[in-house]
Amino acid sequence: MRQTVTYHELWLVSERDESARFLKFNPRKNLLAGTNETGKSRILKHLVWALGGEPSTRIAGNWDINIAARVALNIGQKQFMFMRMGRDWRAAFDAEGKLLLATENAQTWAKFFADTFQFPLKLQRHQEGAFALAGPEYALLPFYIDQEGGWARKWGNFLRLSQFARWEPVVFESFLGLRPQRYFDAQLTRDDLVYKLRELRLQAKVQATSYQHVKAMLPASDATLEESVFAKELEQVASQVEALVGDENQVRNDLFSIAQERQELTGQLQLAARAEQDLVEDLAYLSKYPDDEQLNCPTCGQAHGLSFRAKVELASDANDAHQLFLSVRGQLDKLSKREESMRSKLASVTRQMEMLRLSTERRPGQSGIAEIVAAKSLATIEHAYGQTRQQLAESIDELDENRTALQAELDALTDANRVKEVRAFYKAAVKASADRLGIDKAEIASVKIGARPAMGAGSSGPRVYLAMHMAMLETNARYGSGPQFPFIVDTPRQQGLDDPNTGRLLSAVYNHAEAEQIFIANESVPADWTPPQDCTVQTFTEKRHFLRKDEYRAGVEQLAPMAEAIREAIAAERERTADMEAESEPVEHSNHDSATDVEEDED
Repeated sequence: MRQTVTYHELWLVSERDESARFLKFNPRKNLLAGTNETGKSRILKHLVWALGGEPSTRIAGNWDINIAARVALNIGQKQFMFMRMGRDWRAAFDAEGKLLLATENAQTWAKFFADTFQFPLKLQRHQEGAFALAGPEYALLPFYIDQEGGWARKWGNFLRLSQFARWEPVVFESFLGLRPQRYFDAQLTRDDLVYKLRELRLQAKVQATSYQHVKAMLPASDATLEESVFAKELEQVASQVEALVGDENQVRNDLFSIAQERQELTGQLQLAARAEQDLVEDLAYLSKYPDDEQLNCPTCGQAHGLSFRAKVELASDANDAHQLFLSVRGQLDKLSKREESMRSKLASVTRQMEMLRLSTERRPGQSGIAEIVAAKSLATIEHAYGQTRQQLAESIDELDENRTALQAELDALTDANRVKEVRAFYKAAVKASADRLGIDKAEIASVKIGARPAMGAGSSGPRVYLAMHMAMLETNARYGSGPQFPFIVDTPRQQGLDDPNTGRLLSAVYNHAEAEQIFIANESVPADWTPPQDCTVQTFTEKRHFLRKDEYRAGVEQLAPMAEAIREAIAAERERTADMEAESEPVEHSNHDSATDVEEDED
């Protein structure tokens, strides 16, 4: 069953300005009359803004960007209150004021909107293979003509319409009922499969090319091996290498010790040589003087007695120094022989290592290790590539089969007679609306579904767009599906319509637009025009003071409990989001000994 939406009340509360405004609406027809800057467009913009749309120039001028808006509405027989605060906080309450959802996430709100208003349409992002729910703007678009963006050559009623690629055909063909909703769901799934098929085929091609490149890099070899025997031989070689490496390390350690000992003995030898030389020179100096003579010492400047006994002791000391010199030199000679032996042992270990390496390269009548490894590597690569190629082929076949089935379903869902009938009905509806609005036939000759023709000259230009919207609503009521929102026309008196023609325009909308509830904002109530009996006229006269100080306290009392519930819900949402982001972040192990020490990356 189709959902019909009716707006009942609107609260606007500005904490910054300490002002508010409360309005009630007629469930059938509403006319907001007032000159520019009296607030009538603000009302209409905030009706769709509270539902999640982003109308153009909503916050123009000195308007409070953080204003709170709450609209009370019916969806079918159920009552709801939709509330929005600031830029991103969106919420919905039931008739008793119980919070149904509060979020600052656009995707979460789009999902809630789709479920609540039965608008599950999905569109493709500009990035191929990325799809998302259309969201409020695309559901409201046929029902809303914005003062600034709704009368132009391009669709500009809302700010974010360009977030999807090629959205116009899908949105309007679905709205008008050219094809059933299932067609667009299947079409989206098929397009997704086509994208995945192309990616998989590209992946298969890249893998095949990489395999050929790797295969060409490996040397050709028909070598074979008995893996168990080869493993045993490798074990033996590893054992021998381990032993030789141990010997080599021991010899190098011994050579290092020898080098340290040689350095120490060389120092001792130099000391002994200098001591012996000094004693011999002293003995030669004393031999020039007779015994028992006083001798002035050239070193300390004092007189010393010279005796034969002193000369004998000095000669003994010189001999002892010479014997020490000979002893240290003998130790150095032995050390050199040890070093020569160690170096010979090191050379032997090196030769054994080389012989072991040569033995692993090739043996008589057998393939070398390099050839065996190359052959084994190629076999492993061929096996892995074969498995991957088979898996990719199976995935491609499955996706291709599903794509074919979806294409068959799309063909079955395409009723050529229905498409022709709907197009003809829409064309006739545009002509009928154009006649009521006084538009020349030539100006609607190029009107097509979803497209906005170039504006013609004169006052009939904007009215062509109004005729298109009315024709879309009429066609949707006959063939389409999805929610039916109130029809909002903001300032249709474009390009200086006089009062009689303005009255004719208003009557055409109120009497013939296929909508349960209609809102029109106009500069005034045309002279000699009588509103319909079920139309409520609200007049606005005060410029730039649309919000009222005396309504602020009542507005705060109405919205404050809901605002607090929204704040608490969004705080909890942020906490959940932070927890999920923390869980998804990679952890990096530290260099500590404990394996339990981890450090999380921080943004």
